[in-house]
Amino acid sequence: MTETGNDTQGEQAEETPSGPARELTLHLLRMLETRADAASIALQSEIQSFSSRLQLRVLAGAAIFFAIWAGIVLLAIVLPPQLRVPVLAALVGLFVAGGVIALLVAKRKVDSREVGSLTWFLESLKLDLEVFSRALEKRRTTASQPQSPPAPTPEERSADELAA
Repeated sequence: MTETGNDTQGEQAEETPSGPARELTLHLLRMLETRADAASIALQSEIQSFSSRLQLRVLAGAAIFFAIWAGIVLLAIVLPPQLRVPVLAALVGLFVAGGVIALLVAKRKVDSREVGSLTWFLESLKLDLEVFSRALEKRRTTASQPQSPPAPTPEERSADELAA
């Protein structure tokens, strides 16, 4: 009967050192699964947002192109021959200036940092990795330092200690 109790205690002692490691591993796996789900959602959101913006820009570009083309043809028909070249040259200059301004504004545009965006996801992933590395570093420093013996449980205390 005492052998069975000792075997049980021995098995518990064997499980105890792997307990925190197993818990940490399970926690990391759950965290990885959560981050993978978040990455999937962020990626889908970015793809959908990008494709809808691209479709709208292509549609807007096509409409503007046809409007400008129709305007140039109309100007060429309506203007007298001596004014056609200077007016059309000024119009081309306006389009070039508008294109350059649009490129400069596009370069200054900041990426979206909204919740669910890819930038937001990557920043939160960096923070998770930083917290994880701090936790590992903390465990290394505490593991290398000598640990004080655990406080005795009430059952292990002597009668003199309990009386005091």
